[in-house]
Amino acid sequence: MPNYTRPTWTQYFLHIAKAVSVRADCTRRLVGAVLVDPITHDIIQTGYNGAPPSEPGCLTAGACPRGQHYIGEHRAPDGRQLCACGRTWPCTLAVDTGAPYDAGPGMCIAIHAEENCLLRAGKLARGTHLYVTHKPCMVCMRLLGGAGVLKVIWPDGEKEFDF
Repeated sequence: MPNYTRPTWTQYFLHIAKAVSVRADCTRRLVGAVLVDPITHDIIQTGYNGAPPSEPGCLTAGACPRGQHYIGEHRAPDGRQLCACGRTWPCTLAVDTGAPYDAGPGMCIAIHAEENCLLRAGKLARGTHLYVTHKPCMVCMRLLGGAGVLKVIWPDGEKEFDF
């Protein structure tokens, strides 16, 4: 018999979250999430990050305010670095590193993977565990706790909510 170690439930669901992330439509980070019943291990819902339905996506349609302006791989004939949009770097339209995602010129248009899980699961989210490929932002953590998710697990950490 071959030497085989069966993955733990955590490993299993984090692998599924990683598989879900390939559907993400973001130029900067592909995130996948899986909402799970912790007793039966049934998958309740999955989600990935991207623009709302019927809106142009960041990766597929170039609609990301941040992703349109970054240090590109091309140079001007005189050797100057170019922005991805074709302007000379530093581009006046580029968003500063660390600029807020929720307002201003670099506002993120995507719905986060965790938010998509909650939107689709509704009340079924209460009492579940969420496995996600990256540590959730503060807003998503607040939403997950408010929705009644008991525990959030990402590759190098976790958070339990006390109810």
